[in-house]
Amino acid sequence: MKGSRSGKIDPRRGSIKSTIALVLAGGYTGEFKPGNTPMHKALLPVCGNPVADFVVQALEQSEVEKIYVVQDEGAQLQETLAHSSKCTFLTKGKQDSSLARGFLFAMERIAEAAASSGSQYRVMIVPCDTPLVTKDNFNALIEKAASKTADVTVTIIAARHLEKRFPGKHFRRVYLADYKECYTMQNVIFMDGDFIQFKPGREPGGRNFTFRGWDEAVMKRVVDGINSVEDLRHQPHFHDKLLLLWLLTKGYTLYIFRLLIDLAFRRLTMTRAIKYLNGADHMNSAFIESEEVEFSADIDHPEDLQGIIGIPYHA
Repeated sequence: MKGSRSGKIDPRRGSIKSTIALVLAGGYTGEFKPGNTPMHKALLPVCGNPVADFVVQALEQSEVEKIYVVQDEGAQLQETLAHSSKCTFLTKGKQDSSLARGFLFAMERIAEAAASSGSQYRVMIVPCDTPLVTKDNFNALIEKAASKTADVTVTIIAARHLEKRFPGKHFRRVYLADYKECYTMQNVIFMDGDFIQFKPGREPGGRNFTFRGWDEAVMKRVVDGINSVEDLRHQPHFHDKLLLLWLLTKGYTLYIFRLLIDLAFRRLTMTRAIKYLNGADHMNSAFIESEEVEFSADIDHPEDLQGIIGIPYHA
């Protein structure tokens, strides 16, 4: 999957949808503070600036039309990060403090704003802790995602790119038989605006949006599955456990059995992986192949600063 690195979208490839960025800037970390004192992850200092500042600045210079930053109460990122009129800060309350509910809170705000404007759009969901990313990295993925018509488009990258750039960092690799090499997922996901359904006028306290084809039961199972990620993030084989948990929350034991067999015999293909995802999540999925190693340079531990940024961490 080769594409132009100019970041310009060829109008001959189909209808052009604007790209809205959602930066997930919630959550806390204690590993970077003496005595494991919790601090807002987005405010982690990197080279004298909050780690989220690098991501927001790269997005400001990219082709995204709008940037939403979802944060926890008390973070006050709007007072710390340099930003322009492109950027809107969303502060989630205690009722939306979990990973899943914070994500849904932000998606509802985005869906409401898009519904009032009537624009065609897609949402690019990115984490706040990848300080190496540039506008060119974002533009490259935006261009590739523009050719997809799926509800959800995931980003994968060949493990050889990461091994070459970050030889000391562990990445969970999955062998894809159709590509005859190992790949890993990156933390960038695109959601098509048509998949996000804004439905105003629900009961007080209820969500005013849903994802197309998802009823309340599916939404609840997905919320429960995403929230369980918080307990798994720092465990070994995180992505394996996450995928199995994601399927278990929906009762798709047959999918799990087939997936395990494919992994055990190294016969999993991207076509099969997308088929499993479509069946389990009631949506149409696609993937883009990234060559942007910077999206995998996330900061989870102090040693990541040394291995990825090349500087030691000082609390």
